[in-house]
Amino acid sequence: MRQVLALRLIAAVLFVMGVVPLANLLTAGNAVPWYGAAVREWSVRTLIIVALAMLISLRFGAQVDQLIERLHRLVLRPAPKAFALALGCIALGASLFVSLWAFAGQPFGADEMAQQWHARILSTGRLTAPTELLPEFFNTWPVLDREGRWFSQYPIGGPALVAIGVRLGAPWLINPVLLAIATMALYSFLARAFDETVARVTTLVFVASPMVLVMGASQMNHLPALAFTIVALWALARWDSAEDEGDHRRAAVAIGVAVGLVALVRPLDAVIVAAVVGCFQAARALEAPRRWVSIAFEVLAGTVPIAVLLWANARTTGSPLVFGYEALNGPGHGWGFHADPSGDLHTPLRGLTLASGYLMRLSLYLFEWPLPGVLVIAAGMAAVKRPTRWDVLLAAIALAFVAAYGAYWFDGFFAGPRFLFTAVPAFVLFAARAPAAIAELVPRATVRRVAMLVLPACLGTAWLGPWGVSSASSRVALYREQRTKLKTDIEAQVARAGLRNALVFVNEGWRGTLLSRLRVLGASQFRADRLLNTLDACAIHTALDAEDQIPGAPDSVRLERIVARARAFGAARAVPNLPADQAIALVAGSQPTPVCLAEFSRDSIGTMPYALFLARQELAADGRVGGNVVYARDLGRRDERLRSRFGDRAWFRYRPARGLADTANPFVSYERE
Repeated sequence: MRQVLALRLIAAVLFVMGVVPLANLLTAGNAVPWYGAAVREWSVRTLIIVALAMLISLRFGAQVDQLIERLHRLVLRPAPKAFALALGCIALGASLFVSLWAFAGQPFGADEMAQQWHARILSTGRLTAPTELLPEFFNTWPVLDREGRWFSQYPIGGPALVAIGVRLGAPWLINPVLLAIATMALYSFLARAFDETVARVTTLVFVASPMVLVMGASQMNHLPALAFTIVALWALARWDSAEDEGDHRRAAVAIGVAVGLVALVRPLDAVIVAAVVGCFQAARALEAPRRWVSIAFEVLAGTVPIAVLLWANARTTGSPLVFGYEALNGPGHGWGFHADPSGDLHTPLRGLTLASGYLMRLSLYLFEWPLPGVLVIAAGMAAVKRPTRWDVLLAAIALAFVAAYGAYWFDGFFAGPRFLFTAVPAFVLFAARAPAAIAELVPRATVRRVAMLVLPACLGTAWLGPWGVSSASSRVALYREQRTKLKTDIEAQVARAGLRNALVFVNEGWRGTLLSRLRVLGASQFRADRLLNTLDACAIHTALDAEDQIPGAPDSVRLERIVARARAFGAARAVPNLPADQAIALVAGSQPTPVCLAEFSRDSIGTMPYALFLARQELAADGRVGGNVVYARDLGRRDERLRSRFGDRAWFRYRPARGLADTANPFVSYERE
């Protein structure tokens, strides 16, 4: 009875936060602005699908029963190992296709680019690279310099995994392989914890999730966290059913190592998983005290990867308990309710809004079904008639991730609400079980037939159309169409141009130039962004140049003088109609200096994110940037400062292609300009 109440309570929470637009109610519709359009589309499509399923059930009842039985036998026909291997291969192939077709095998966001740069450092056998003497030419966000050490802000596990791909010449391969492992482990876990039907249907729905495939195609560290979490759950099921001490201990060691590997990649995810799994194990150990010994082995095993994490922290940030993102952005970056790095106060009310927004987005992005995904998840959870401890465990994982990331200040999005990604198996399980659970709860033939028809109809509609707010195939196509600059095959361009011993300057735009110079003086990325959004760009640029002529002052003093001068210039307003990566503010009626006008005009030639090039940067034998081609940020007149370091190289400026049909050599001789 307590398990039924627990599941229905969690289902009610998910419904209120993820189906009822709570976040929009708290923010006058601003949290998830597209939700109203999605609800309208869901309402129409749900009505059509349910009505068609009902008509078919009433008209062809016996045939529907036969079809359901045939599908059931078809799903159960392959041998367990063959089924697991087949689904793993499908997951691998589908995610590889998305990676190469939609992302061109390239890192797609700042997180991926920074981790790939750190991976290149690790692939040379170094934990960090030595800081460049002129870091404004090479720094990016979220990469930091700290006391002569150059590394990314991310826990060491993510870059270490990408480093394997770098050494293989295929960084895009790692996550698809991990997704294949996760798929096979998920099936094995569910088959042991539930039954073959639940395991196979859930794994099929998991592999058909566009959010799963897109994340698997990326180079984000959420996929490794998911994979190791599923391995931990698989080991937990073995631990739960083990009958002798040896099996208990081996399974417990596997749990400890797997959760420790999650910590190496995403520490907060590991804390959440460890807390829920620990409660599960403690309850079982109270029933059978001999299990406590195996739990002790588990804790010892888990300390090994965690010790590696703390060692890496100590060698990078200088303290085992300080992570890179805290060193980069200050203590406000951490978990909890406080002032965040942007200066805004993260309150419980804002946390509730974030948590609700995550679930509202999950309704769309997890499945892209013609009805809200969280509604199906909550219905499946509430309809389970005889829940087991495994149901409660997975429901608790889902709720714990929603609650924990509500208490984290940043609103993370990629392929969906990415902070909930590690809990996706729990959400998928209850969605996949919803038809059978509803049919069992309401034992009427028509209800059973309709429920069983809706799930295949949703899967087919998501991938085969029609397109609209929700469509899995259009979502994948959208990633192919977005941010095409980031998919440039720079290595192929270098090979075609025949560059040798070259230095290539990349124009990141005036905003990027100012951000890099402010970061060198100690401004966090969040503060630098705020300054450029609110202060006159030319005033900042002029103050930075003036500060270069004043010797002796610490960076922090210089930064505050620059800010004071720019503020004294007057109230600035954003220049309209500029892309986000080129956005600047200017004081109305002011006349920019010739230097500033030159910087502004350079952006019209074309800009590229410098992080994309740093992710490809090679290192010389001494650990400093080197190799056949060195990429540096173009800082205009300041470029001459690199003559002493790279004067023996041929200098070029990079000119981005103006369209897909533009195949001109992008490397323009620096001296000829």
